[in-house]
Amino acid sequence: MKDYVKDAVIYQINLRVFTKEGTIAAAEKFLPDVAATGADIVYLCPFVESDDDPNPEYWSTRQKFSNCQNPRNPYRLMDFYKIDKEYGTAEDFKSFVAAAHKLGLKVMPDLVYMHAGPTFGKRYPDYVKKDENGNVKLNSYFFCQIDFDSAELREYLWQNMEYFVREFDVDGFRCDVGGAIPLEFWVEGRRRIEKIKSPIIMLDENELNYRPEEQDEAFDINYCQGWTQSVFPFIFHCGQPATALKQMWDKVNDVRPGGVVIRALEHHDTANDWYCSRPEKISQEKCEAAYVLCYTIDGVPFLYNGCEYKDTSRHSIFGNKGQFTIDRSKDPAERTAFLRKLAELHRTEPAIRNGSTRWITNDSPDQLCTYLRETETETVFCAINLGNSSGSVDYPYQGEFLLERGASVKQKKLQLEANGFAVIRIRK
Repeated sequence: MKDYVKDAVIYQINLRVFTKEGTIAAAEKFLPDVAATGADIVYLCPFVESDDDPNPEYWSTRQKFSNCQNPRNPYRLMDFYKIDKEYGTAEDFKSFVAAAHKLGLKVMPDLVYMHAGPTFGKRYPDYVKKDENGNVKLNSYFFCQIDFDSAELREYLWQNMEYFVREFDVDGFRCDVGGAIPLEFWVEGRRRIEKIKSPIIMLDENELNYRPEEQDEAFDINYCQGWTQSVFPFIFHCGQPATALKQMWDKVNDVRPGGVVIRALEHHDTANDWYCSRPEKISQEKCEAAYVLCYTIDGVPFLYNGCEYKDTSRHSIFGNKGQFTIDRSKDPAERTAFLRKLAELHRTEPAIRNGSTRWITNDSPDQLCTYLRETETETVFCAINLGNSSGSVDYPYQGEFLLERGASVKQKKLQLEANGFAVIRIRK
């Protein structure tokens, strides 16, 4: 794993909900708060011009289901170069990036290259797929399918990547559904932008086990939707056993040992579609235990905006201006300090930063995640209880607690209260 990825903590900003104004300029004012969490990469949901075609025939099912009646879906684009006036101007984004860099934050915009809105298809008919009758092909979202067999289309998008690096000094990209796009496109795109700026960080919204060769030349980090969209929700809501997290970990590690994926409790898709059952609504204590897991296991911790406020409000990428925003009524000091401590452990504890992961069995497998992070000279013992009752694990060590809640050691057993956790540096 590259050093700059080992240290990474990503904070996602969904501009439509991040501030009441919903603009880039308004978001810039909150960058010090983002930096205070210990995050060092800001990932922005799309802010280039979205399609304003009002015909619901070309809206996604999710967009219709939101009942927001807003045709401007930020993931249905009509201009890949132009900053959408809803969010501000090119000068606003240049100011945002410069302010982020002063705070030590990298900036990662979202690239949406798999599809586009109907207006894009009309403007660039040679860039979209067509059937035998010459009609534009739509994907399952009812968006135009981009034609990557077109050399002109590829050049258009490579230049788009170069444009944002050259003109705005961005530090990388999050690539929406990047696994549906030919891998050689991303390899060439990365080669081009690294001629302008290096290092560049590339994050693919694709499961690494589907295309494990992605991290050879194209991407640094992949998603792990299994944790975020499947396992965590079922643990929180239905009492699914904690062993499901290890099973999902195994799926990646078996095909790409040492592969790098994000460790997210929530992101814009889950907050958008499951707003009635967002994790903070279920249990703030359980969320904090899950964050300990995300920061101490191998991978890149990922925060969704508002987590420092323990936000439970409805979010929607389909919302109208000012319709849904983060609830900032709670004092963020305690959660911010907690996240900052986790970021410090993630970056500075050698076994967590550089070590391998070895899962260990425990007495309460339905509730506890227990594993060692190890280098040749350092070991950190991690135990997280995601259940609603106490649990235990063998603890035949001597060590120093780096972080704990509801943890105690008795007769070579580590006892954890419900939603308790322990991160312990083992003495060699």
